Amino acid sequence: MLVFVDESYRKPEEPNAKSTFGAVLLQEQRYRELDTKLFELKRVFWKVENSYDFELKGRDLLSERKISLPKNREFISQIVFLCKEVGCVLFAVVQDGTITLASESNRLPSLYRALLWRVNTFMQEKFPADQAVFFFDGIDHPTNQKVAISFNNFMQRHRWGRAYQNVIPTPFFCDSRVSPGIQLSDVLAYCVNERYVGRRGYLEEYFQLFRDLSFNYQNPDENLNLWGFQMIPPEPPPLPFAEEVAPKNK
Repeated sequence: MLVFVDESYRKPEEPNAKSTFGAVLLQEQRYRELDTKLFELKRVFWKVENSYDFELKGRDLLSERKISLPKNREFISQIVFLCKEVGCVLFAVVQDGTITLASESNRLPSLYRALLWRVNTFMQEKFPADQAVFFFDGIDHPTNQKVAISFNNFMQRHRWGRAYQNVIPTPFFCDSRVSPGIQLSDVLAYCVNERYVGRRGYLEEYFQLFRDLSFNYQNPDENLNLWGFQMIPPEPPPLPFAEEVAPKNK
């Protein structure tokens, strides 16, 4: 299973600032189908010669002004239909405040951990013999390296990470211009983040359509409800040490 992740956030000085990670899960054998059909949609709606000539961005499609255009509304509806057609599963986790990235922290931030928990639970339930591979939008090598180390350290050293046996412990990075999965996760993250910021009026319809493609896990015996789209608690205080050099018994 391929997992494509992107983020959306507001600056801390903005009212009711939120940060969101969106994830799009897709079976590997359906990737080429998604890529081909998304390119066809871009050709029909935007008259592009190459798929990378038009990169899907949430802010360019779902801002209050943009989504008022009939063409954009129809395009987003077609995107939702395509996600259903190829069997995409969507997750989104939201926090108050401004995002903390793995490249800026001495621990793997909570938004990453929350996605890992949801993806691993989904894999255990639906594809127990398979493993999920995480892909992030590549920025630059030093940043990617910090994210990869933080991700891997959590998976190898933290008791929760070690328990996630249905996730490959090494993340990968790709260019969003040529990755349909990253582009879709950008649109998803923007929609969810802006909706939680308070723009429910014009985004609620699309938020609900995306949420219908998520996976919710419920276990009455454990009194556990793990919603696919959910606000999670604020980021805990920073550790007094880097997580990767914590004592083994921690």
